[in-house]
Amino acid sequence: MAKDKSLQVEFIGRANKVIGDNSLRDYLSQKEETSRSPASKKAEELIAFKKPINKIPNVLLIGSCITIPKYMQKRCIPPLGLCYLAGTLEKENIPVKIFDLCVEGWDYERIENNLVTYGLPPDNEKLRKILEEGRFDIVGLSVLFSTDLINVLETARFVKKMFPNITVVIGGLHATIYPQDIIELDKNQNQNQRTIDFIIRGEGEFRFIDFVRNFGDGYFNLNADGLVGYHKKNLFINPQVATIEDLDEIPFPAFHLLPIEKYFKINIPFSPVPQGDRVMPMLTTRGCPVACSFCANTNVWRRHRQRSPENVVAEIQHLKDKFSIDEIQFADDNLTFDMKSSVERFKQIKPLNIIWCTPNGTMINKLSPELIQVMSDSGMYQITLSIDSANTRTLKELHHKPVNLLSVPGLIAKSRELGVFTHGTLVVGMPSETIEEIEDGFQYVKDHLAFTSVSTFIASAIPGSELYQEMLDQGKITKEQARNIDTTKVSIVQTDINLDTLESVVEKFQSDFLRVMKKRDPDEYNRKYNKLIKSGRWDQDQVGGKLT
Repeated sequence: MAKDKSLQVEFIGRANKVIGDNSLRDYLSQKEETSRSPASKKAEELIAFKKPINKIPNVLLIGSCITIPKYMQKRCIPPLGLCYLAGTLEKENIPVKIFDLCVEGWDYERIENNLVTYGLPPDNEKLRKILEEGRFDIVGLSVLFSTDLINVLETARFVKKMFPNITVVIGGLHATIYPQDIIELDKNQNQNQRTIDFIIRGEGEFRFIDFVRNFGDGYFNLNADGLVGYHKKNLFINPQVATIEDLDEIPFPAFHLLPIEKYFKINIPFSPVPQGDRVMPMLTTRGCPVACSFCANTNVWRRHRQRSPENVVAEIQHLKDKFSIDEIQFADDNLTFDMKSSVERFKQIKPLNIIWCTPNGTMINKLSPELIQVMSDSGMYQITLSIDSANTRTLKELHHKPVNLLSVPGLIAKSRELGVFTHGTLVVGMPSETIEEIEDGFQYVKDHLAFTSVSTFIASAIPGSELYQEMLDQGKITKEQARNIDTTKVSIVQTDINLDTLESVVEKFQSDFLRVMKKRDPDEYNRKYNKLIKSGRWDQDQVGGKLT
């Protein structure tokens, strides 16, 4: 690839400045949705890999343990990405099972420094028995968050130790942008012995199907879109060029392959203060064109695509019929980006009589009081407003995020009028941001934005984000540091603000805001947390409240 290949980034707001010769620029410059001249698609070239197995390959998908900062709330969410893969495999009559180490070992925790890893360790008897009895040909793993990378590699190592002939395939966000880093880390941790056979970059549903079909015949396609692996002992890394155009073509997630009642019993989903008892995650769209500097998702899924309202309604009805769910949590990165289509989607959801919320932030400039009315009518009980800062310079120059702060009070007021909880998100501590700007923003939130609750994160250089690539290129962060990110503390020095001062200011704001909110509207506070307070799982003495 030419070093000076230019980028064409289409989104609302300012384009990110991914400059220089680095992995993120290389990735963005080769795929169709972010480049003027994407990599060309090559003709299929089948390479003999193993002896044909003379049967349809048997697949096991494993959800690995999860690592989070010890100050962050644990969550137990059905692995949506793996369930989408499994649903696609099932549609093609390919045998598949899912084993989620997180839900199976919910109470099993290991603490190292400021990080907590929860879920069954890979070398457990349950997984061992499944592998022994399943006669699997392929094991699939996913690395969504970089903090989970070591967990995934440990799982791959255990699988290979037990069954060296099983082919291990990895996907996910980190694997998509930084496949070579994963390959090198895998070799270094295993004394130059590989436990990962292939990586599939980008959306895996149809890429994985093609891989499995070829595998059954003893081949892999050397030129497959997004495939990474070895050929004649040499590493090849194919660009991820295409994205799925029609999301309605993707089968519903195969949640029935999970011990779903275990998730319902734990009942700490994506948004950890649910109003329902049987909660499921759901995606109605993919992609976010906003390109916030601290976000990695926007670089993997840049172009916004959406499912048809009919397809969304059909899945919700399926979940109600199959699992008797009483709440949906929409995991979309930008649920209302297409405001006109959103109205139609919510109108069709209304007759299903299901409550729902938005754990991920919604884009302020893609909301209106009229749209919030439609959303509330269709069952929305909480909306997350992603303001991320109440300082205009920080938003424009550091976050690269278009937010009309003047519209936020009206959106909150309309939500409160309708009885909808409003949750706000803030990200502070960006390079060159001053403590005065942070404190001024906090004061504005306390004085003018009547949120029900607020989450404040300290900016972290998350792999795949513009911020990470900038810090990495400047030598201010190492790849190892980025695998141990703590968004509740200053884990990486990227600001001139005194670190203790920054953490103290954030903690004080969270505590002050909780007192302001409880005093301003005790009824709303009790209504939101009443279910958890009664269950004894809500510690009100913790800053902002905390599940126990």
